[in-house]
Amino acid sequence: MSDVTQPGALLDEEAPTAWRDATRRLLTRWWPALVGLAIGVIGLLDLQPWRRSDPPTWMPIGLALAYLIFGMARGQLHRPGVLRLELAGLVLFTGCVVLAVLVDTDAGQYIAGAAWISHAAWDVAHHRDLSRHHAVGVVPRGWAEFCIVLDLLMGASLIAAPTI
Repeated sequence: MSDVTQPGALLDEEAPTAWRDATRRLLTRWWPALVGLAIGVIGLLDLQPWRRSDPPTWMPIGLALAYLIFGMARGQLHRPGVLRLELAGLVLFTGCVVLAVLVDTDAGQYIAGAAWISHAAWDVAHHRDLSRHHAVGVVPRGWAEFCIVLDLLMGASLIAAPTI
């Protein structure tokens, strides 16, 4: 009898463990984005006609306010240009919402969707130090990852929603 293990047998025994470890690492690291993906997919599967009064139309204002709240809670608003940038974001997203509500329904639907997609770009800028701006770190990394995925899918669902 030989104590040498067959090469194939060793790989077969390690494969489930390696798969579990990889899955655990994926879920541990990317769970915020995966939650955003799940919620966004539900939104895409349940497309309803767009209405000006629907919460997704108004939520970009709340998202911009959340960045100000995060910045205040994390002590980031005192950094150079951060408060000004976050206030500019609030004005921008509020303007998009107001415009979406004031124009005709078809255009409003696309503007509301574009506001969400624009907020995804806002999240990317807060997530990665692409510009070396002090605003990176205003929100927790997981929040930005969650929002990037959710914002893109919410924007897509608003644009793809049937018209009334």
